[in-house]
Amino acid sequence: MLNFTSENKVIWILGKIGQFVLLNFLVLLGCIPIVTIGASLSAGARCMKKMKEPEGGILTLEFFHAFAADVKQATGAWLVLASVMVLGAGDIYYAIRIAEPVNMFFLFFGGVLFFVAVSMLFWIFPLVANYDNRVKGHLTNAFLFAFGKLPATLLLWGIWGSPVILCYFRPVFTSLVGYIIVFFGVALQLWLSHLIWDHTLCREETLEVHSVGR
Repeated sequence: MLNFTSENKVIWILGKIGQFVLLNFLVLLGCIPIVTIGASLSAGARCMKKMKEPEGGILTLEFFHAFAADVKQATGAWLVLASVMVLGAGDIYYAIRIAEPVNMFFLFFGGVLFFVAVSMLFWIFPLVANYDNRVKGHLTNAFLFAFGKLPATLLLWGIWGSPVILCYFRPVFTSLVGYIIVFFGVALQLWLSHLIWDHTLCREETLEVHSVGR
């Protein structure tokens, strides 16, 4: 049995920090082509789950294996939701910056589109990482989770949106936020999100098993 001394704790903590930094680098690297953002974040979500296992494999191999396994479904879902996000953002921009006076219809319509697409995007990553399904099935389930578990979705909005809000209202922190994102910020957001995803998905699986048992 491992004697978990203070020295071992320090080594364990440093090892976890190293894994966070490495995973953050891999996820950002996978996001560079833009079109593969969905696959990269899905692979990051799968690796975050693997990092909790005591006998996890080599993180780099785990990431690229997950990336290759998820690229088709994750990229398809990402492109659909990204298109809706761009459409919503374009309507908001038109309503505020171009229309005179502000066009409330386009503002509301664009806001709803953007909110729905981003909310679904938060759930696409764990669904693709944990379940085999077609793109349409993943999108349907993401919509059901996004609004069926609205409190959890709002927490995810807070996790992923807080850096943007901080930089918008306090531009002086933009450089600091940028450094954090580059070194470990995205991995930290995935870890916090994983706590929500794991709790919610495991609970749904438990309820489904109980329902089948009846």
